[in-house]
Amino acid sequence: MTRSLPFNRRTLLLGLLGLALLLGLIVVGGPTTSPLESGSTWHRGPAGYSAWYESLEQQDIPVQRWQRPVEDLLEQLGGAEDATVTLMQNPSTGPETLVAVLPGFVDESELPALLPWLPDWVEAGHQLVILGVKAPVTAAPFSQTLSSQAGPVQIDTRRRYPTSSRLDVALEDDYGAVVWQQAIASGPVTIAATPHLGANAYLNQPGNFALLTALVAGSGQRVWIDEYLHGYRDQEAIATEVGSDSWLNYLARTPLVILAAQILVVTLIALLAFNRRLGQRRSLQTPTVDNSRAYIQALAGVLHKADSHDFVVQTVSQAERVQLQKKLGLGDLSLPLEQLQLAWNEQPGRPDVDLAAMLNPAIPKNESQLRDWLKRVQSLHYPGNATGDTTGDTSGYD
Repeated sequence: MTRSLPFNRRTLLLGLLGLALLLGLIVVGGPTTSPLESGSTWHRGPAGYSAWYESLEQQDIPVQRWQRPVEDLLEQLGGAEDATVTLMQNPSTGPETLVAVLPGFVDESELPALLPWLPDWVEAGHQLVILGVKAPVTAAPFSQTLSSQAGPVQIDTRRRYPTSSRLDVALEDDYGAVVWQQAIASGPVTIAATPHLGANAYLNQPGNFALLTALVAGSGQRVWIDEYLHGYRDQEAIATEVGSDSWLNYLARTPLVILAAQILVVTLIALLAFNRRLGQRRSLQTPTVDNSRAYIQALAGVLHKADSHDFVVQTVSQAERVQLQKKLGLGDLSLPLEQLQLAWNEQPGRPDVDLAAMLNPAIPKNESQLRDWLKRVQSLHYPGNATGDTTGDTSGYD
């Protein structure tokens, strides 16, 4: 049984609980910025590259985002008959440039696992620009402006790559190279020690955008931006990876924390909506109070504590005389005990009982004698008790 709250209080309580659940859902399942978005041309935050991408389009530089595995791009550029998708209406006969802006500083030893297509791309004769390869930390100032052929470039990192005669350096200072070109596989790869060389944070530093543009499109080649690296997938890529768009596949690729939060919220909302426990609500019935019985029980308790045996004997004797007269057909008027005894003896099947001794006894001296007398009185109504066989509780006789 559940007790309903007053309407106004209940409505306020449900409203507050609903608001708390909504805030919890926003905190747990709300949209957050993924680390993969850093370096993406779709991301408009300080670490994104949307402003630089738009500057390439404004300069009429052929640039396109790539949202599939780079292996598919290699197949397309190589003119494979079984290429998975047709991308270019006017295929280029020259080399292409692919830009991979890493989502953070990545050690050079981790590149084969992160960019498994790298050797194939370079061996195919295409240009590759990687931003964010981790270099050693030096004593260089964290923030400084370096000179380059494209103008002053703002750099905010102490990482520098050791220079040597084998490197073709595009940006450096006394502590080492920030942008350089080195041989990987069978061809040169342009590398930057910071993943933020052309990020939106440097929108007011034209030298940063100009240097990066010169590195990727200096020879007029077409530029591809790897967005697959940042978690962006076109519809065909998603269908290939997932297999179908059924709800089972959605569950398979949804983090368990989000699923658990959704299940918890739905359960709590359902409990609040129904506002009930097990089964239907039942009203509490008000118990019927027997005032006479309650009075008798209270009076008996007081007499018991006061050891008022004489009062009990007198009250019970009077009540028994009236009850016997009614049973013997003598009416309600009080009659002498002799007349009552005579009527008793005339009844067939009645045991021989001295009613005078039974209904006018000596005052019991203790509770044990009182109980014995009550048993004998009870035997008037239940002859089986004449020998002391009491199956009932004589202490409750009234």
